[in-house]
Amino acid sequence: MIKNTRLPFILAASALTLFSAPASSQELRLSTMVPPVHVIYREIITPWAADLAKATNGAVKVTLYPSMQLGGKPPELYRQSADGVVDMVFTLPGYTSPAFPRTQMIELPGLKPDGVAATNMMWDLLDPYLLPEYTATKVIALWGAEDAGLMMRGKAIRSLEDLKGLRMRAPSAAQARQLEVMGAVPIAAPVTQVYQGLERGTMDGAMIPFTTILDFRLGEVAKGYTISGPIFGRSSFLISMNKKKYDSLPSTARAAIDKLSGRALSQKATEVYIKRAAQAVESVRGKAEVYNFSDAEQARIGKLLRPIIDEWIKTSEGKGIPARDMLRKAGYPGI
Repeated sequence: MIKNTRLPFILAASALTLFSAPASSQELRLSTMVPPVHVIYREIITPWAADLAKATNGAVKVTLYPSMQLGGKPPELYRQSADGVVDMVFTLPGYTSPAFPRTQMIELPGLKPDGVAATNMMWDLLDPYLLPEYTATKVIALWGAEDAGLMMRGKAIRSLEDLKGLRMRAPSAAQARQLEVMGAVPIAAPVTQVYQGLERGTMDGAMIPFTTILDFRLGEVAKGYTISGPIFGRSSFLISMNKKKYDSLPSTARAAIDKLSGRALSQKATEVYIKRAAQAVESVRGKAEVYNFSDAEQARIGKLLRPIIDEWIKTSEGKGIPARDMLRKAGYPGI
């Protein structure tokens, strides 16, 4: 009998290959309503996914599904991530405002001068004030948009009186209340419905961040733009992950996600939006009417909208939400 002296070496090599081979990668499916050309999809989500894959040596792979490819409607996105229908989402809490009465605070009129300050406010409030609204998910990023403006299918809004009776899209319940107080008729609709609404005339205009001029091609159907300053509440944006999915990942993967997420990523997203909004406004100058509210008009509208904050305090405290404490923490005067 001839002894095979090579067999132990073959077995040893096979064992080495087996134990040194990387584990199969874990896929995370991220769903969103925005198209691939959207600035956050291109400049925040796509690089974040690549950075996570690199940080985990390919052990975690994020697959992106834009334009609601995984089904459902934009207002359903957060619930999809909370229920585990999808692993991750990019969405707006304002689409389902009743589920986010605490986060809704950022949508109140005139709290902060810009998106950077508003985003810092949200992260200052996150623990312990906002986290109760995100128990089923891991918050990857949470940020405030650039100033909301007024976008019209006709002439730009030049004064408070111009809004009377107009059908205006509102991104959230809080901003719908602002439009109502100013005499407009609010229409609840996600951003994906604004193009059609302006084109067909079912909306006279929209309260909306101006990044949408480019990211949703609204510059094709809007003819008037009012730069309003920080007097209106600003939209909040969220990237969230199903909490059970996050907890099921290896500790090294969770550590990589934690390192790549949070306040810094949120601030970067805010800055991307602010830069994009400036580019968007320049893209329509000379082609459409662009009007800036005067300081006096901003002050007049701000005074009119101030009681909405008192309404929010009363409603929130009736639900057991420490609204006054939140506003004090945010540095809002007179509370």
